[in-house]
Amino acid sequence: MIKLLVAIVCCVVAATPVIRADTKYTSKYDGINIEAILKNDRLVNMYFQCIMDTGMCTPEGDLLKKILPEAMENGCAKCSEIQKVGTDKVFKFLMKNKNDLWKQIVAKYDPQDIYSRRYSEKSKDANV
Repeated sequence: MIKLLVAIVCCVVAATPVIRADTKYTSKYDGINIEAILKNDRLVNMYFQCIMDTGMCTPEGDLLKKILPEAMENGCAKCSEIQKVGTDKVFKFLMKNKNDLWKQIVAKYDPQDIYSRRYSEKSKDANV
């Protein structure tokens, strides 16, 4: 019986896809023009409502909502360079121009203000 149990566990482990810590997020949406979105209040509000669960989501907004907590927590460790630059642009923009939205995002995704403090300090260092 024990041999059978061990064999089943080994088969399950072998069949389970390995998720490595260095796995990157999809690059499917890396071509999105972030500056154009940030210049358009309607689009900024649409994405904001999506991640706050108060509005409809586009496919890219839905993905953003799914990965945002982890990306904030680990400093965008699974982001490509393009995604890191984009994340910095968005966070800096929100902190500087839409601070009320930024505070709501922090309240939802980082209520203890642990990870968002890192981004705030980074922005201060960059004179944003």
